[in-house]
Amino acid sequence: MNDNKQALYDLIPAYALDALDPEERAAVESQLDTDPEAQRLLAEYRQVAELLVYTAPARPAPPQLADDLRRRLAAQHPRPTRTAAPARRRQYRALWLAAAVVTLAAAAALLLRPALMPPAPDPAQAFATLTASQNVLHIPIAPGEGQEVVTGELVAAPDGTLAVIRVESLPALSPDQTFQLWMREADGDVYSGGLFRAAPGDVAYIPVPLEGRPLDSFVGFGVSIEPAGGSPYPDRPTGPRVFAVTVDL
Repeated sequence: MNDNKQALYDLIPAYALDALDPEERAAVESQLDTDPEAQRLLAEYRQVAELLVYTAPARPAPPQLADDLRRRLAAQHPRPTRTAAPARRRQYRALWLAAAVVTLAAAAALLLRPALMPPAPDPAQAFATLTASQNVLHIPIAPGEGQEVVTGELVAAPDGTLAVIRVESLPALSPDQTFQLWMREADGDVYSGGLFRAAPGDVAYIPVPLEGRPLDSFVGFGVSIEPAGGSPYPDRPTGPRVFAVTVDL
């Protein structure tokens, strides 16, 4: 692997957290367009991030677990021997390696201690609770091109406390694909709302993470088909759109 490619790989963790300047971001995205290994690395960071979003707040990992993870990371990614790398990139490697250790340790600690995590809300039950309530919003979905059989609706509490999409007739996925929910805010920002899978023919219930914000903070939501691990980009899909929900309050 040449030095330029390694330098771009070193920036992928920072790219996953949207922490690069425009020039570095453009360089990484150019590499992602044609490099399956770079896409795989980014997908791994995304999977850890998605895991942590839907778990309870992290507790400190046992010291021996963090030490073991540090040893494994050091063995898999030995420190580069070249001395000509720019200081900023050396700082990125050190900072994001440390961040990866902390993040992975927290994730592993949560996975190894399931009794400490509260049960996740059942989106089907949440949908039933919403539909039985007064003053809730019902917004039909709009299927994407070629997905005319997809039907469903978003039901939400106007105060942002709860929102769920119920959808039927989702298309079949291959083993290396996943569905990805997208959130578009009123200011135009787009970001992922999570990954999910559903069997063809099943009714799917998709929780929408409004994070306590009112529904009119968003202009819409959508679901696309993406590679396993999600889109390589944090702010846009790469696969076909399955359906969209337009918020017009």
